[in-house]
Amino acid sequence: MSAVSEGAAELGRELGDAGGPLLVAAVAAATTLTAGFAALAALAAAAVLASQVGDEHGVHRPQP
Repeated sequence: MSAVSEGAAELGRELGDAGGPLLVAAVAAATTLTAGFAALAALAAAAVLASQVGDEHGVHRPQP
């Protein structure tokens, strides 16, 4: 793995660690805490579905 891809992976992990709470807080501030958690659940479900679609279309993913 190159330094560039390692840096991108680290950035992705950091955004994931910070992004969830920020998303919940932003939606909860505008609506309710329940809606904030629902938005996080919807985003997580969309990510899972997007990864499944990529697998079905033969997108190559390197194995860890």
